[in-house]
Amino acid sequence: MAKRRIWVSDIKEMLVHWVAGESVRQIARGLGYDRVTVRKYIHAAEQLGLQRGQAYDEAAWDELGQATLERVAGRRPPGTVAAEVARYHDYLAERIGQVRLHVLHQRLRDEQGLQASWGVFYRYIARTWPDRLERQPKATIRLPDPPPGEEAQVDFFYVGRWQEPNGSSHRLSALVLTLSHSRHCFVYPTLREDAVAWQEGHVAAFAFWGGAPRRLVPDNLTAGILKADLYDPRVNRAYGELTRYYGCLVDPARIRTPTDKPRVERNVDYARHGCFDGRTCSSLTEWRQVALRWCLEVAGQRIHGTTKERPLEAFVAREQPTLLPLPPKPWEALTWDTVLVSRDCHIRLTGGEEYTVPSRYVGRHLDVRYTRKTVEIYDGATLVVPYVRQPGGETRIEHYPEAAQAFLRATPKDCRQRAAAIGPATETAVGTLLEPGTLTHLRQAQAILRLVERFGAARLERACRGAVYAGDVRNRTVRGILEGGFDQLEPEAPPPPQWLRGFLRGPAAILASLEDSPARAGEAR
Repeated sequence: MAKRRIWVSDIKEMLVHWVAGESVRQIARGLGYDRVTVRKYIHAAEQLGLQRGQAYDEAAWDELGQATLERVAGRRPPGTVAAEVARYHDYLAERIGQVRLHVLHQRLRDEQGLQASWGVFYRYIARTWPDRLERQPKATIRLPDPPPGEEAQVDFFYVGRWQEPNGSSHRLSALVLTLSHSRHCFVYPTLREDAVAWQEGHVAAFAFWGGAPRRLVPDNLTAGILKADLYDPRVNRAYGELTRYYGCLVDPARIRTPTDKPRVERNVDYARHGCFDGRTCSSLTEWRQVALRWCLEVAGQRIHGTTKERPLEAFVAREQPTLLPLPPKPWEALTWDTVLVSRDCHIRLTGGEEYTVPSRYVGRHLDVRYTRKTVEIYDGATLVVPYVRQPGGETRIEHYPEAAQAFLRATPKDCRQRAAAIGPATETAVGTLLEPGTLTHLRQAQAILRLVERFGAARLERACRGAVYAGDVRNRTVRGILEGGFDQLEPEAPPPPQWLRGFLRGPAAILASLEDSPARAGEAR
C-alpha cells in the first residue's frame, strides 16, 4: 500500500485538535492517522513553540504548519538507497532542469554504477529540488481573427470503427475545415486519410461554402505536406496543383504545434462527439449527408463561445461575399507517383494497371500523374506519353525496340497475308508451317518472310516452290536454296515421249507371233 502523503492543511488540522485539548489517540482515531504520525508532527510543533490553549490566527496556523512540515522532512534520516542517490548530489544539481530525469537516471546507472531504482531516484529529486520539477505554464499570444475570407484551417481526425450492415468493418476518419473569421466549419467523412480524400474534402468544402479562402493552414500530414519545415515547407505536388487551381496559398502549421491552428483544433473534438457519437449509418454517402446537416443545423446555429455569434449567420453576413469565386468546373482529384520502368517497358500504378513507355526509359524513374480518367507519364517537366485510364492498363507495340515490334506484329494472320502477296508457293510454305499453331513454327514463318529483304520476292517464291516440291518447307531449306543459288538454275527439259505399239487381238496373238518369228517379236518390243 502506498504511503499517505501529509500536506500542510493536514498538519494544521492535527495541531488545532491538539491545542483544543484532544489526546494523540483521539486525534489519530478522529482524523484517520497513525498515532506515531500524529505524535511526530505534534512533537515537532512543540519544539517550534506550540502550546495548548494558545490562540492563533489563520496566518499563524499556516506558518506553523509549514514550519512543522519542513522540520519533520529535514530531520528524516535518509535511507540506505536514498543515501546512494545523495552521492551524486553535485552532479545532479548541475543538470536538473537541463537534462531529462530519466536520462540522468540511465546515465548514472549505466556509467557510474547507481544502485537506486527510478522511484527512489525521483523521490530524492522531488524532495531536494521541488521548484525545478514544477512545470511552468507556457505563455502564448492571442492573434486577432483574420479578415473575412482570409483563412481556413484544416485537419484530419480519427472517428472510430464503422461497421456496415453487411458486416464489413472500416476505419472511419473525417476531414474538418474551419473558416477562421466566422468559425463556420465543414466535416467530410472518409475511409482513408490519403491524398485523394484530402483533395476531395477540400473540393467539397469549397462547394459547401460557395467559394475558397485565400489562405489554408493545414497540418503536416503527407497528404498535404511532403516535408515540414519552419521556413521552406514542401507542399504535396497534387495539393499544390489544387490550391493553384482555386487561387489559395498554403501556410502549414509548425510541426507538433497545434496552437498554430487553434480554431480547427477546437472543432475536432466538438465534431467527433457532436456529429458521430451514437450514430449508425448504412453507407459512406449517408455519413456525409449526416455531417452536412450537422454543420448547417447544429454547429452552424450554436452560439460560439469566443465570437458570441452563430457561425452560419456570421458566415452569410460577412464572410461568404469575400470568398474567392469558384472555377467553372470543380477540381478532379489526382495522384502523383514516381515509378520505375521495368525491362519489359512497362510501369505499374498503385491500382495495378500497367502502361508502356518508350524503351529508351527502361531502368529509369518517371513521374506519373493520374486521375480517375487519365494517366500522364512525365520525365521531369516533359510529357512522355498520355493515356486514357482503363482497367488493366494498355500496351503499345511502338514503345518496344524495333526487333520486338517486328516479332509482335508478325502474327499468324499477318504472316499468311504477307505470304499470299508474294506468291502461291510462299503462301503454301507459310501455311504448312503455321498449321500446327506453335510458337516455334511461327518464328520459322517469320524468318522465311524476312528473306524477301535479302533476295527479293521473285527468288523467294521460286525457292518456296522448290521446297514445297521437295516436301521440306523449313526455314533452313528455303534459305539454303537461296544462298546456294539453286532457285536460279534452269529446269531440265523433259525426255521425249516413247510410243509403244499396241496389240489389239489379245495375248494369244502376241504369243503366236513370238513363236513364228523371234525377229518380229523383237520388233514388237
